[in-house]
Amino acid sequence: MKTVSVIFFISLISSAQTLSPLAVYLDKAVHGDAGAQFWLGVAYESGRGIKQDFAEAIKWLGKAAKQGNPDAEVLLGQMCEDAEGLPQDYVKAAEWYRLACENRPDRGGTGQGCNNLGLLYLDGKGVKRNTIEAYKYFKIAGIEGNLDLVKRSMTAEEIDEAERQTGQWMEAHPDQ
Repeated sequence: MKTVSVIFFISLISSAQTLSPLAVYLDKAVHGDAGAQFWLGVAYESGRGIKQDFAEAIKWLGKAAKQGNPDAEVLLGQMCEDAEGLPQDYVKAAEWYRLACENRPDRGGTGQGCNNLGLLYLDGKGVKRNTIEAYKYFKIAGIEGNLDLVKRSMTAEEIDEAERQTGQWMEAHPDQ
């Protein structure tokens, strides 16, 4: 039945001679390509080129995330944060962002995951408010504006501790 659905879907979104980009993504996604799974999830999440469907977006993004795609992990975190297709859940968003952040070497979504996790620590959403953790994740992400923002509310001792923890984190998570 799944094969029939795939063939039917491809025939619906393809022209007479050429497959549309979505049909190509679907074919690759069905065969386990994490990049195609991510982009198919993006299409369903945004509704670009296809009817918006958060359940399908979550399904395909979840498959890509299971294979370690940091962009999929970030988008799932954002969907949890924004309550797109599921209840708003900052704890789950923090989990997704942490997975993306720790995805080394950095393949794109890693920095965004670290930055978004830092924002949750700065605001105390889904995690206990902690400026040292926020600083650490902003520094790892290389987001100077957010780093400067959090520094304004920290003592010199807290900044020193944040620098120490950032160094430890970087040693434990080499880019290879």
